Amino acid sequence: MSEKKRVMAIRPGRRFPRMGFAQPLGLLSLIAVLRQKFTDQFEVDLVEQALYDLSTEQMKDRMLAFKPDLVLFSCLSVEANDMREMAALSKSLFPDVPIWVGGPHASVFFDLELATGNVDAVCVGEGEATLVEMVAAWLAGQPLDDVAGLALWRDGQARLTAARPPIEDLDSLPLPAWDLIDFNKYALQTSMNAFVKNAPWALFFSSRACPYQCVYCHSIFGKKVRKRSVEHVMAELELLYRQHGVREIHIVDDIFNLDTERAKKICDEIVARGIKISIAFPNGLRGDRMEPELVKKLKAAGCYSITYAIETASPRLQARIKKNLDLERVREIIKFTDAEGIITQGFFMLGFPGETEQEMQDTINFALSTRLVRAWFFTVVVYPRTGLYDIAREAYPDFDFSGFDDFFNLRYWSETPFYTRVTGTDLFKIQSRAYRRFFLRPSVIFRILWRFPKNKWLVRGIYTGVRSVFTSLTKVEERLAPVKRWVNQYVKVLGE
Repeated sequence: MSEKKRVMAIRPGRRFPRMGFAQPLGLLSLIAVLRQKFTDQFEVDLVEQALYDLSTEQMKDRMLAFKPDLVLFSCLSVEANDMREMAALSKSLFPDVPIWVGGPHASVFFDLELATGNVDAVCVGEGEATLVEMVAAWLAGQPLDDVAGLALWRDGQARLTAARPPIEDLDSLPLPAWDLIDFNKYALQTSMNAFVKNAPWALFFSSRACPYQCVYCHSIFGKKVRKRSVEHVMAELELLYRQHGVREIHIVDDIFNLDTERAKKICDEIVARGIKISIAFPNGLRGDRMEPELVKKLKAAGCYSITYAIETASPRLQARIKKNLDLERVREIIKFTDAEGIITQGFFMLGFPGETEQEMQDTINFALSTRLVRAWFFTVVVYPRTGLYDIAREAYPDFDFSGFDDFFNLRYWSETPFYTRVTGTDLFKIQSRAYRRFFLRPSVIFRILWRFPKNKWLVRGIYTGVRSVFTSLTKVEERLAPVKRWVNQYVKVLGE
């Protein structure tokens, strides 16, 4: 038998304040496909850089020790700088080893990554079927030009191969390679949900895509929703619960409650099979599609936290960003969800192109008028190649957008939000005031202490809340450094 090929699959990234950790579901699915289609032909090293806080030197040592034959990257745009650095490192160490990149960032900005000269191919969109064909061609010593779903550097520019349709039958995919994950390591980190009721926890996808047309979305999975069958969903839940000891799942579908009847069946199956698991929705559900009966079934299945993605309370902006949410229906479902004893959280966005200060205040007032236990007031990030970018150019025709080609400056925690740069209005001041108005109400403080799980995550949550309420993002670390050190020491003791 020939020697196994060594594949290094890297989720790049450096730790930063406010970071939430998530298992690399994309890479886990790709690794599972490699195992299924190329049995015993590969040895895989999954590298989670941020989780283990690996420095450049440590990454170099790991690469030299493993000596990969193929390097795969998957990343978000906020991790793109780190991916570029690691790709350059890999190429300097192993010039002849192919580097393939996929994930949300590369699918949109494929040309920018190919132009670096360190990336040999970019997978555009879903990667499982594409990767199988790429690997088959690579093993046969053939070029990748006939593989659909790729971007390649040819004749001094990025060229797309034939488009690959989305995977219709998600049940045909193997379950993610969960055996590669150290769940106890993740249990010590802050999750996307910001808090955890019952560790260890795992991210969970039950469907792909969203049919809505929100202009800030890159639509990586497309607009045609594809759903795993209830049986396939339950097979993964059984694996996580019974084999890996997972006691909480964070469902991160783009729109889990699009098919409410399917969602109810999943809840019923969890109860019927005796899977005692906690459930949270950190990614945001569409509130005007939620039904009271589904809320009740989710509660019975173990759901303790639901986030509703609202964005703005301005009817004008709801139409402008093409979300078109029924705000009064959302208000009612938040009230019902809260009455069922589920922690209610809301996502809001401040600083849309063309948004007035009054519209921002209307959004803040809406949050205050609901039964939300927590509200997140994000500053809008205008990424190129989205409808939102086009709206920004229309709203501010005199603004110089040339720098926006370098989207790496558009970090979520940028010290100068786009809205502030364009209008001169201090968006962080509006954001900080929103947090103070929301969280400094006795009723909210009481409900947080009453509703939230009584564990280390409550301590972290209080610290995060104090940070958001009392300080601007630019000064938070220096002002609360002593508190942060104490919290980290306390959490470490609890974790042990």
